[in-house]
Amino acid sequence: MKSANPLSDALHVMAHLVGQHGPRTSEQLATCLPTHPVMIRRLLAQMLKAGLVRSTRGHGGGSQLARDAATITLYDVYQAIGAPPMVQVGTREGRGGCPIQQLVNQALLESAREAQRLLEQRLQATTLDQLGADFARHLAHHRSLEGHHES
Repeated sequence: MKSANPLSDALHVMAHLVGQHGPRTSEQLATCLPTHPVMIRRLLAQMLKAGLVRSTRGHGGGSQLARDAATITLYDVYQAIGAPPMVQVGTREGRGGCPIQQLVNQALLESAREAQRLLEQRLQATTLDQLGADFARHLAHHRSLEGHHES
C-alpha cells in the first residue's frame, strides 16, 4: 500500500510509541493506522536510520522510541522520511510566455515557499510528548461527552 501522506502515517506510528514501556510490533502498529505491516516496517526503518526508534528482533521484539518523546520533534520525523514538500502549488509551465503568467507563477511559488517555512517552524516547535498530551486531552474530552450523553 502506498501512503497518500507519509508524514501523517509516520507521526501516527511514532505517536503510538509514546508512553509504551515495551516494544510494539509492526503488526500491532498496523492495526492502529490501519495498513499493512510491511508499510509500517518501511516507516520504522526510516525512523531507525534517523535514530528515532530502536528495534529488537525475535520473540518479544519490536520497535520503541530511542529517546524521550520530549526530545523528538515532529520535524525530526519529517526529516526522517526525507522531508517531502508539504506545500505544492500548480503553476502553468512554459518558457517565456505571458508576463502575467510569469508573475502569477512567481507569486504562487513564493507563497508556497513561505508556507513551507512556516510549517517547518511549527514542526520544529512541537514534540512527540506534546502531541501525546494533545491526544490525551482530546480523548478525555471525548469520553466526558460520552458520559454526559449517558445521563
